[in-house]
Amino acid sequence: MTNWDYPFISLLEDIVAAWQAGVSMDGVLSRFVVETDARASGCWRLEEGCLRLIGFGWASDMPAEVSQGFQDATRRVPLDQTGLGIVKAALGVRPVVGHRDPGSTGLEGSASWIAKFQANSSLAVPIREPKRGTILGVFAVSTASAIIEGDRLWNVMLRVSEELGR
Repeated sequence: MTNWDYPFISLLEDIVAAWQAGVSMDGVLSRFVVETDARASGCWRLEEGCLRLIGFGWASDMPAEVSQGFQDATRRVPLDQTGLGIVKAALGVRPVVGHRDPGSTGLEGSASWIAKFQANSSLAVPIREPKRGTILGVFAVSTASAIIEGDRLWNVMLRVSEELGR
């Protein structure tokens, strides 16, 4: 991708630093939401057969009960919850797009959260260790606009997940 401006490169470095340090990523993901004009963004580590939430950022106008409800519901996600895009991304080792309409993707659980976020689509991207391809976690975003393979947000998400895997 081209046109990586300084603020985004700085944000990318901060996301990677938080991931590597194993600290909460809430603050840096809130910045990511602002920079990408998203509604929400989350990051999970794969640990002991579950995805463990390590950070969640949300739009400033999101009701507190929605943000807290999502965090409570996804703090620890077993890999058998295949109605969630983050699980499908981890198991399928590929990006997964979800929509507000669950019939279009088979992601019933994700569709309900997309609607609560006042978003229309989401993208969950696996974080992989590059040499062995081991899944380390999942990075996800929800937006009011459609997410299309190859668009700017798609490329940003792939770049961030690639950097997190290194």
